[in-house]
Amino acid sequence: MAIVCIVLGVWGIWDYVVAIPRAEMQSSRTSLISDVVQPALITEMGSVEREEATVILNERLANSDAMDTRWIGPLEIYRTALIGGGIEAQNEANELLEQEITLYGNVTPPSKFDRPMQWIFILCLPFGFYYLWKYAQMRKRARQYCLDDDGTLTTPEGIWKCGEIIDIDMSRWIAKTGNARLTWTAKAVVGDDEFVTLDDYIYRDMHLIIGALAHRFYPEEWTPLARMVKKVDDDQEDVESEEE
Repeated sequence: MAIVCIVLGVWGIWDYVVAIPRAEMQSSRTSLISDVVQPALITEMGSVEREEATVILNERLANSDAMDTRWIGPLEIYRTALIGGGIEAQNEANELLEQEITLYGNVTPPSKFDRPMQWIFILCLPFGFYYLWKYAQMRKRARQYCLDDDGTLTTPEGIWKCGEIIDIDMSRWIAKTGNARLTWTAKAVVGDDEFVTLDDYIYRDMHLIIGALAHRFYPEEWTPLARMVKKVDDDQEDVESEEE
């Protein structure tokens, strides 16, 4: 979850800060060359279309600080061709126009919902760091669970020596009915109505502690790996005895 949230958050920031502004600029560029420059270049010199296009290009060049600098040169080439730079300037402008239409002609303008939508992804970022923090906490807590060779059980709730652990409740462990989440938990009994929950659903290898305690108290029912001991039916035992 942490990785998913962080990836979505970074993706949202990238789209909001880089991808959407770039698409807006490129779509604006496409609109300029296809709707203004191209129709003006095919008209005669001194036409109203050329004059209007020249005015628009001058405005764009005047605001060049806010533009991508790589577009300043092409705009000057278009302006030179529009105001009468000769046949060479006209041919250069037409060639450049074809190149830019090929390059930017398929750019889809961002919709008005694109930026607000990215905030949904950006807001995933704090949750990603929250999950990382919780994961670090759970790892720290998991390291506190330990069952020593002498039977001492250490947990975040406390430490109990072998004799202080009086039983283990395995009623919900791998149960076939009920809450599936609880089927991976057992409770060590450390006193009258005092239990310590051992959760193998959250903590890796918790079944080894559960199995060790269950096998200590109920060796005929549970293995050290917290698996139920397979019981042979009486009829099967009789058949095996007769075969022997």
